[in-house]
Amino acid sequence: MKNAFLCLFLLLITIPTLAQDSYLEELSLPELKNRLALSKGDTDRIHIELALGRAMILKSGSGNKQADSALSLANDAKKLSQKLKYNDGTIDAMILYALCINKKGKTDEGFRLAQQVLKYSRKVKNSRGVAESHILMGNHFDIYTTDGLLKRISYDSIAIAIFKKERLLFRLSSLLKDYAELLLLAERKTDAVRVLFEALNVAKSIGYKQVHRVYWLLGRTSNEMGDFPNAIKFNLLAIKTAKEVQDKTLQLCSIYYTMAVTCNNMNDFSRAIPYSLLALEIAKRHNNQDYVGTVSMVLATAYTRTQRLGKALILLNQIQNHAQNVLDSIDVTNGFIYNLTYAGKYKTAERYTKQVRILLTKISPENYDQVRGTYGVLAQYYLRTKQYASAQYYNDRYAEIVKRINSASGILKTEQRYYELDSVRGNFRSAIDHHLLAQKIKDSIDNVTKAYQVSLLHIENETEQRNNDIETLKKQAELKNSQLKRTQLFQKAIISGSILLFIITALLYSRYRLKQRSNALLLKQKSEIDQQNISLQRLVSDKSQLLQDKDRLLFEKDLLLKEVNHRVKNNLQIVMNLLQSQSVYMSNEGAQQAILESQNRVRSIALIHDQLYKTERITEINLSTYFNELIQSLNGSLNQKENNITLEWAIDDISLDVSQAIPVGIILNEIVTNAMKYAFPDNQAGKISVLVKKTGTSIEMQISDNGVGLPADFSFANTTTLGITLLKGLTAQLKGTFSVENYEGLTIALRFPIEVPNVQVQLLDT
Repeated sequence: MKNAFLCLFLLLITIPTLAQDSYLEELSLPELKNRLALSKGDTDRIHIELALGRAMILKSGSGNKQADSALSLANDAKKLSQKLKYNDGTIDAMILYALCINKKGKTDEGFRLAQQVLKYSRKVKNSRGVAESHILMGNHFDIYTTDGLLKRISYDSIAIAIFKKERLLFRLSSLLKDYAELLLLAERKTDAVRVLFEALNVAKSIGYKQVHRVYWLLGRTSNEMGDFPNAIKFNLLAIKTAKEVQDKTLQLCSIYYTMAVTCNNMNDFSRAIPYSLLALEIAKRHNNQDYVGTVSMVLATAYTRTQRLGKALILLNQIQNHAQNVLDSIDVTNGFIYNLTYAGKYKTAERYTKQVRILLTKISPENYDQVRGTYGVLAQYYLRTKQYASAQYYNDRYAEIVKRINSASGILKTEQRYYELDSVRGNFRSAIDHHLLAQKIKDSIDNVTKAYQVSLLHIENETEQRNNDIETLKKQAELKNSQLKRTQLFQKAIISGSILLFIITALLYSRYRLKQRSNALLLKQKSEIDQQNISLQRLVSDKSQLLQDKDRLLFEKDLLLKEVNHRVKNNLQIVMNLLQSQSVYMSNEGAQQAILESQNRVRSIALIHDQLYKTERITEINLSTYFNELIQSLNGSLNQKENNITLEWAIDDISLDVSQAIPVGIILNEIVTNAMKYAFPDNQAGKISVLVKKTGTSIEMQISDNGVGLPADFSFANTTTLGITLLKGLTAQLKGTFSVENYEGLTIALRFPIEVPNVQVQLLDT
């Protein structure tokens, strides 16, 4: 079973993040997509595109599809950055593009792109871009090889130096964590711990709360060094800080897993169970079988050691069902042998020993982890079942591997088993030699652990002292700054007081001179005012006469407009009578119908002038009164055969300028006339509804009938009748729109804005 603990470690150090505002780094994919949809074509959009693209390729389980989407975002961000001449955006877009290429497995091309980023960054003198390109180039090297790991460390160290120099603290905090993990891989644990404490300090200085990964690395390192108390301390801090930022990712799973492993190493198996269960819950939520298998193995050990073998076997059976290859099957089978052997279920364990021996023949001996683990559990099983020859054989094989990789803990286990084998065989001299060697190795491991604890204590003390020194320097700087400000304030107060005294003296003298000149001027002005009073009395008299003339002219204008409206209405009435007389002599029914329609159109205009004549407002029409009269008029002139068409209307109390009222009235006339003529053939009964309402600064008018509707092949765009032409032209004149719904009758909806007429008011001089 692949070690998920190591998987997360490698994932975190193989994909660098880009420089960006920290709040964008922490947003979810849906939130980033929503912000992108609302963004404008500025630098904020560039930042969001880059953050979204980065989130896509960092997303768990992302593949080529996500990489392609991120590539598109990188291209868009680069084009916009070049348009805005935004060098930071261009550099970050190039880096994101290279990351996507790496994600697609084209690492050589990704390295060349990183070199292009470096060249461009140096050209525009962007030191941050230089640092980011070094991180990206270092990402090209294989950390599984010694040479690749050293090159990766070298590239990251260059970037760290630049970030420190330029005070790019957010990026520095992130990179220090990656750098510490590389040092851990290189077995430079003390250096790694020192870097991790530096990362904590940087994060604290910028108020960055995502520090649980740092605490987890410290806890994991302490666990590997055998310093279990510090491992517990740092893992508890990791859990606390992860909960504060509400992290529910696989990072939290690894923290709980490390805590459970540490408890198992301390033989505190009861305490390991709840942490294992929490880790297993997160792994299942993310549907990550590697994590599920790794955590389940630790939990099974804790169950067995607390006399709950049944639960352990259930877990092992579950992960056995998800084994994907031979290596996974070997891991699970070793788990069965280990737990059954500890519980004394030797007969059941024997079946799994046969299986694992067969599985060993299917893998390469170079798979040290699986081979070593299998040899260890087989040696322990045969030792407990008193099959000493087999135990000796597998312990010898186990010893060959742990000595080759120089594993102190593995050599210790080997010597302890040799001691037991020699003791039961009666070879006490050899048993004593192995016991002494095991004790020596144990003492050596303990010394390494103590040295690590001392080193960790020194680092913590140095960090605390450095923080205290920094705090002291800050306080001293603040005190000096405060004293300097007080001194500057006192100097400014003296200078300001002197200037103020001079100004007051000058003002007093100026005031004295001004008073002398004012007295002389007042005497002169008094006589001028007396003369002006006489002139003002004459002016008031003239102004009163002007106001009277203005009121008279306005009254005469209103009378004139009313008379004009009255005469226009009468003239339109004469036109209607002429049309009526003309229709009598028409034998063609179509011609008579055309005259009747023209008569109704003229009537719709005449009604407006009639209202203007009857009301005090000479430029506005009350739409409710106007439409009531117009609809009743249409009903009287067109609905005369059977009176089988019912007209209903609901019109809001709306005042409209006459320039809009006329086209609206003609539109209503045309639609209602057409409905009465064509909607109800063969004298069918029906209903025509008119609805007019005001919505904000617009008017909505809806005229509908429940008649036969329009033919299926009818097209407004291709129809050139006078009525349709009027409807289109008048709607355009109103700057409005209309729509037609041909369902269960016909509904025509018109919407247009209310126009406020430009009124010029000339104020009289007062």
